[in-house]
Formats: sequence, structure tokens, C-alpha cells
Amino acid sequence: MALLTTVRNFPIWRALIAAVLLIPAFAGVVWDEVLLAGPIIFLVERLGFWLGYVVFCLAWSGIGLFVLSVWLRIEPWVKEHIFSKIFGKKKQPAESTQEEEKPKNWRERLVLWIAGFARAIGALAAAVILGPVYGWAVFRLLRYRERDVYAFTIIAAWIFGGIWVPFYGLGVWGFGLSRLF
Repeated sequence: MALLTTVRNFPIWRALIAAVLLIPAFAGVVWDEVLLAGPIIFLVERLGFWLGYVVFCLAWSGIGLFVLSVWLRIEPWVKEHIFSKIFGKKKQPAESTQEEEKPKNWRERLVLWIAGFARAIGALAAAVILGPVYGWAVFRLLRYRERDVYAFTIIAAWIFGGIWVPFYGLGVWGFGLSRLF
């Protein structure tokens, strides 16, 4: 935005900069249509709704598990050779031999319960919005164990498919959106 205000006297540059800034938005739409809507429509047209849904979810589960497995294998190297040069070395905390304290009263228990609930809602939101291919990154940030991240990645495919297969497979235009456009 600051760049656009500095080129006030040159409207052609403003238009050129705005056009360049719109490229990622158009790329996102193309990415969505090619990788999400296209396969859904193809599978539902060829196999029917339910079989198309199952095949879509199995395929996205496989893709998500593949991406997660590859990342888990290269993550130590990336942290050591790339992230440490950018962000510096992370200090390792001293090992604590004390066990975690248990909540002393109902307020502490309530706060811990709400925090756990918010963590679960965050995982669900990642499954819905990002799906199995990118959702695992959020699951890791929420500090789930590795085996739980694998399980959530599989579950995310079925949640993701449950939302997007009916949306695209049954036809977005069938829901009345054709009247708006």
C-alpha cells in the first residue's frame, strides 16, 4: 500500500504494480480450480457421488501422508541448514525432572479444559480449511504427537472431502449461486 501511495504522480506505475500484486490472487484461484474442483467434478461425474467421495478422500489422504512423511524426513536437515542460518540456533531448555503440577482449583481446571477445547477447534479448522495436504503443519504447531498428526491427516481428508465434494460435486450452481452471477 505504501508503494502505491509513493507513485501518485505516475498512474501507469500504479496500475502496473496493482496488476503484479494481483498475480498471486489469480494463481490461487487457478490452483483451487485445477487441484480441487477439477478432480472432484471428474470423480463424481465418472463414479457417482459416494464412490467419487471415497476415491477423493483416499487420494487426498495418500497425498497428505506422503507430504507429511517427506517433511518429517527432511525437517531436521532444514532446521539445521536453513532455519538456523535465518533465525539463529534455538537454545535447548534444561530437562525438568519435576512432574507437571495438577490444577489446584476449579478455575485452573476450567482454563485448562478451555485451552484443550480451543486446541481441538484449531485442529478441526485446519482440517476443514487446509485439508490433509497442509493441515498437518497446523497439527504440528498445536503440539500433537507424531502418531496423532498422522491420524489427524487421515481424518482431515474425510472432513475436507465431506465439505468440498458435495460443494463441487453436486454443483455449486445447484445451490442457487447461479442466480447471483
